[in-house]
Amino acid sequence: DAPNGCDRRQSKNMDEGQTFALKTSHEQFIQAFESTPITSVGCIGAGKVGVCTMAVMAKHMPNINFTVYDDDPYIVCSCQSGPLPFYEPDLDELVESVRGKNLHFTKDFDKTVSSQFIFVCINTPLKTSGLGSEQAADLSGWENAARRIALASKGECKIVVESSTIPIQTGETMSKVLETIAPFSFEVLNIPSFYRGGSALQSFESPERVLLGCNDTPSGKVASAAAKRLLAPWVPPERVVLSCVWSAELAKLAQNAMIAQRIASVNSVSALCEKTGADLDEVMKVISTDTRIGAGYLEACPGIGGSHLLQTVRMLVYLCRHFRLHAVADYWNQVLVMDEYQRERFSTNIVRTMGGSIKDKRIAVLGFAYKPNTSEVLQSPAIGLCRSLLLEGARLAIYDPQVSDDKIREELPGASMAQLQLCQSAGDAVAGASAIVLVTAWDELAGMDMEAAYAGMARPAYLFDSRGVYDPAKLSAVGFKVYRIGKPRARA
Repeated sequence: DAPNGCDRRQSKNMDEGQTFALKTSHEQFIQAFESTPITSVGCIGAGKVGVCTMAVMAKHMPNINFTVYDDDPYIVCSCQSGPLPFYEPDLDELVESVRGKNLHFTKDFDKTVSSQFIFVCINTPLKTSGLGSEQAADLSGWENAARRIALASKGECKIVVESSTIPIQTGETMSKVLETIAPFSFEVLNIPSFYRGGSALQSFESPERVLLGCNDTPSGKVASAAAKRLLAPWVPPERVVLSCVWSAELAKLAQNAMIAQRIASVNSVSALCEKTGADLDEVMKVISTDTRIGAGYLEACPGIGGSHLLQTVRMLVYLCRHFRLHAVADYWNQVLVMDEYQRERFSTNIVRTMGGSIKDKRIAVLGFAYKPNTSEVLQSPAIGLCRSLLLEGARLAIYDPQVSDDKIREELPGASMAQLQLCQSAGDAVAGASAIVLVTAWDELAGMDMEAAYAGMARPAYLFDSRGVYDPAKLSAVGFKVYRIGKPRARA
């Protein structure tokens, strides 16, 4: 019995030692953040979310130093000197007002990670091969970021903040990597960005709510309290919603998926309106008066664009399959099916309305960004539309106020010079065209002189309005043959 007794005493001593070490480690983290003023914040990723977040914080907290890291030298150089490598209304001016004062951009990872708070604002692409290809999130970037942060922190306590659209349990994945390299030095919070392209500054400056996901541990509570102090200069405490990290991650995924679902629902009704002669605007006006539904996202479109909505739905479908919730996965997958249907329906209607053939016809495509007031083209319905029209043999004249010519060419590989003209104005695109296809509802395009546009077009002149910008009756009176989503099809 003696050896067993020794083993029990040794085991008891080890348990007591581990408990002491755990308590001591948590105490070190708590001491580092419980009452220490926040003086430095770092950000990994100089994309739209990272730059908008840090710029707004820098504006409201001039006594805190903000450092933004990116591994792309071009992006860092553009952020350091301007203009920014992407368009967001008023963002260049805001960055200019704080750049070099308390907002800095760098290629020095270690310098950025020396901060007390580290926001991680990186992309979460889908896997392109292997298990879950095109549906599962590729978390290699997050794991690599966690590993680099842990190594560069050199034993100092840090608060790491997830601030992108990421699948559930990503925080746990990051925590495991961080803890493996530097135990008890980190707390991972989730403050998901509810970024809205084209109106990002307004949503950051006056958020409807800020979701703060944290662990229910002594150090987790201290980290969340420090985060609330960081947000306090411009976010009222009643707008900070607390949850566990997993809930915060899933809340962001579910919100994006439900927005996509709503858009897909409206698009489905638009197809029925066109067949029955109903007016989508009138139908949605009635629906919007129901307070249980509200008025947001009740406009039809040629497809769901942007970097998050459809990608989020795909992630959600994969997660449901992973957890064997196949009926739930099928439900959300139908959003993707409906979106693809709407994209194909719009391009097919263009060809059919123009007599079944558009070979060698000049078509003016107005707008290439997925929505106005942004230069983002990811998942833009313009991409698939233009590719379809090019396959039909059309000659495209494309104009967008903010999307660069290089970006448009990148999305339309293989298009010949004879088939693709990139224009410097809407007037140049429309001149001599057989049809106008409005894809992006820029104010500039909504305010076009349509009588002048009609005068310079081939006959018959068609107008395809995918955003409900123009009045069909007025344009029909001008002479256009008008097709608008949610209205009866124009006759050739």
